[in-house]
Amino acid sequence: MPDPHARVAELSPSGAGVAPEAVEAAVTFTAPVAKEGLLDGSRLVLVPAADAADALTAVESEAGASGLAAAVPVEAALEDGGMRATLRPRAMLRGYTEYALVLSSRALAADGRAVLDAQGRPRATVGTFETGAIPGPPPRPAVTEVRADAATPEAGGEYVELANLGDGLLDLAGFRLAKRTATGALSSCAIVAPAELVAPGAVALVVGGAYDHRYALPAGIVLATCGGSALLGGLANDRPPEVLLLDPGGATVSSLGAGGIAPICQAAVARLDPAGPDAAENLVCAEGEGSPGSL
Repeated sequence: MPDPHARVAELSPSGAGVAPEAVEAAVTFTAPVAKEGLLDGSRLVLVPAADAADALTAVESEAGASGLAAAVPVEAALEDGGMRATLRPRAMLRGYTEYALVLSSRALAADGRAVLDAQGRPRATVGTFETGAIPGPPPRPAVTEVRADAATPEAGGEYVELANLGDGLLDLAGFRLAKRTATGALSSCAIVAPAELVAPGAVALVVGGAYDHRYALPAGIVLATCGGSALLGGLANDRPPEVLLLDPGGATVSSLGAGGIAPICQAAVARLDPAGPDAAENLVCAEGEGSPGSL
C-alpha cells in the first residue's frame, strides 16, 4: 500500500486574545511537505480576516498569492523535518483584530503529491484567530474637535478629531464612533482602522468615506474612516453635536458634547484644554475653519 497523503494536522494559533507582539502562525502536517509555495508566499499567507476571501482566490490561482497586497509581511520557515510551516510577522500585529491563515489546495507534500486538508479532502484550509490588546503603557484617546457644519458637499468635510493623550500606542481597531440622533437614540459606525498606530501626543482624524481631502493636514496625521459616505451618516447642523468614542468592549472612553452641552458652531467645536473634561466651559467654537489635526 502507498504511504498515506500528507494532511493538515493543526493550524495555530486559534481563538481570541492572542498577544499581537508574539504571533507565530503555523500549519502542522502529518508528513513532510515541500517548501515551494509555502516559503515564498504563493500558497500560504497570513492576512486580516476581512481579506481572507481575496487571499483564498489568490493562493488557489495559477499565479499564486506572491505580491498579495493584504498579506502580512512575514519570515517563513519549514521546521520539524518539513512537517511544520511557520510564518512569523516582521512587525507587531494590530490589536483586537481577526487574522486568517490561508493554505492552498495546491500545496505539495515532499513526495510531490497534493497536501490534503484535515478531513482528507483536496481543499484549501483557512484558520482564524483574534489578537488582544497591544502591550505597554495604555493610550488615552480623547475626542478633541468635531466639525458638523462643513462647506458643501458636507460629507467631504465633516470630521472628528481624536488625540492620544496617553503614553502608549493607540490602535483604533475595534473602536466605534457614536452620535446622538434627534430622537435621543445613539447611532454608531465602526472605525476602519488605518495601518498606522496613533503615537502618544499624536492625532487621528476620523472622516466619512466621501472625505475629499480639502484640509491641509499636518504631516504624520493618521486618517481613518467611519461611515461609507458621510461621517456617522452625517452630523446635524441645527443642534449641538454629541459624539462618543467607544472602545472594542463597547464602553465610552471619551465624548464631546455629551448631554447636549456643546455650542452650535458654524465650523467646528473644540476642547479648550484637550486633556480637560467634556464640560460646557471647556467647549468652544473653533476659530476660522477649525484646526483639524492640530491640538
